[in-house]
Amino acid sequence: MRSIVQYFIRIFAFVRKEILNVLRQPRLVVSLILGPFLILLLFGIGYREQIRPLRTLFVVPDESPMRPSVEDYATRLGAQIDPQGVIADAAEADRRLRQREVDLVVVVPPDPMTQLGNNEQATFQLYHYEIDPYEQTYVEILGRNYIEEINRQVLLTAADQGKVEARALQERIATARQAATTTRLALEAGDDAAATTAAGQLDSELGLLAVAAGSGLALLSGVENTLGQETLPARLQGMQVSAATLGDSATPAGERAATAAAIESDLAEVDGLLSEYQGLDSQVLISPFRSETLSITDVNLGPTDFFVPAVIALLLQHIAVTLAGLSIVRERQDGPIELFRASPVSAFQTLIGKFLGYLILTATIGAVLTLLVVFVLGVPMLGDWSHYALVVFALLCASLSLGFFLSLLARTDSQAIQYAMILLLASIFFSGFFLALYRLWEPVRVVSWSLPVTYGINLLQAVMLRGQFPSIILLGALFGFALVLFLLDWWLLGRVMARQ
Repeated sequence: MRSIVQYFIRIFAFVRKEILNVLRQPRLVVSLILGPFLILLLFGIGYREQIRPLRTLFVVPDESPMRPSVEDYATRLGAQIDPQGVIADAAEADRRLRQREVDLVVVVPPDPMTQLGNNEQATFQLYHYEIDPYEQTYVEILGRNYIEEINRQVLLTAADQGKVEARALQERIATARQAATTTRLALEAGDDAAATTAAGQLDSELGLLAVAAGSGLALLSGVENTLGQETLPARLQGMQVSAATLGDSATPAGERAATAAAIESDLAEVDGLLSEYQGLDSQVLISPFRSETLSITDVNLGPTDFFVPAVIALLLQHIAVTLAGLSIVRERQDGPIELFRASPVSAFQTLIGKFLGYLILTATIGAVLTLLVVFVLGVPMLGDWSHYALVVFALLCASLSLGFFLSLLARTDSQAIQYAMILLLASIFFSGFFLALYRLWEPVRVVSWSLPVTYGINLLQAVMLRGQFPSIILLGALFGFALVLFLLDWWLLGRVMARQ
C-alpha cells in the first residue's frame, strides 16, 4: 500500500512542479488567456462586411453607339462601381490604371453589331491591377454582374417591344373571334356557304396570329415553355388545325358549330392572357425566378462567430504543444534528467506527471477563454457543454502528446520552438482554418488529418455552431492519436533517461 502511495506522490510532484513553473510567470498566464481574447475582440469590432466600390474608367470609341449608355449601366450596380468617366484613349486608361488612379478599366467593344453578325459574342474587356486572388475573383464577379446588367437591358427592350406586339395581336384576335362567331352562327343557321367563307377567313387569321406570336412574343413563349405550359404559338396552331375542319361539309354541322364555339372560347382566353402579359412588370418577365438562401440553423452567424471555434482549437493546440515541447528539452539541458535517473522516478511517472500538470493548465486556459468568447463576445454555444468539454479534452490530450514528442526530438530550446512554429504554420494552412479541406489535393490531406487541430476544428464547429453531438469517429481518432503518441513518448523518454 505504501509503495502505491509513493508511486502517486511521485506523479503528482511533477504535476505540482509544472503548474508552479507556469504560475510563477503571471505575465505569461495573462497573455495566454487575454491575448487570444483581445485579438478576437479587436477582430469582431474592426471587421466590416461592406462592398468595395471599384473606381472604374470606361474606354469607348467616340463614334460608338454605346457611349451614352455604358456608364448608365454601371450605376445600376449600386455601390460596386464608382464611375470615373468615359474616355476614348486606351493608352491613357492604361496609364491611370498602372498609377493606381483607378481600380478597373472597362474597354467596350468598338463594333458589337459586326461581332454579333459574325455569330460571336461582343466582348467587354476588364483590366485590373490586383494580385490578391480573392480580389481578382471579386473583379471577375463584378464583370459578370456588369455584363448581366447589359444583357438585362437587352431583354427589357425585348419585353417592352413584346407588349407593343401584344396590343397589335389583340386587334387581330378580335377579328379572328368575329370570324369564329360568324362561322358558328352560320352553321347553326344551316348556311354552309357563309360558314365556309367565314371559316376560311378564320383559318387565315389564325395562321397570321401564329406567325406574329412566334416572332413578337418569343420572350413570353420562353417563360411558358420553361414552366412546362403550352406556348401561345402552339395554342394558335392547334386552333388553326381545328379551324381547317370547319369547312368540311362531311362533318355534321352541329359538330362543326361546337368546334367554332371552342375556338371562340380559346381566343377569348388568349386575349385575356395577352392583357395579363401587358400588365406584367418587365423586370419580373425577364427574371421570372430568383433565389433565396435560408439556413436551417437557429442562429445567424457572423464572421467572428464562424472563426471562433477554429481559433480556440488552434490556440489550444499551439499552447499545449509549446508548453510540452519546452518541458523535457529544458530538463535535458539543465540537468534534472540526471536527478530523475538517480531517483526512483520512472519514465512513465515523469511523463504522466508532466502530462497531467499541463493538461490542468491548458484546460483552465481553454475554459476561461471559452467563457470570455461566449459570454462577452456573444459567440453562440448551440451544443451541450459536456460535449464541448469532451472535445477540448481530446484535443488537449493529442496536442500534449505531440508536444512531448517534439520535445524529445529537439536538442535545444530553439529547436523545440522552431518545431512548434512549423507545426503552427502547417496547422494554419492545412487544418481547414481558413481554407476548406476539399480544396486540397487528396494526397495532401494526409497532412491535414495528421494534425490534432483538424479534428478539433471540425468537432468544435459541430458542437458550438450546429448543436450536434461530436462525431464518434473523429473523437476516436483524436484519442487514438493521443494514445499512440503518448506510448511513443514513454518509450523515447525511457531511452533518454537510460542514456543519461
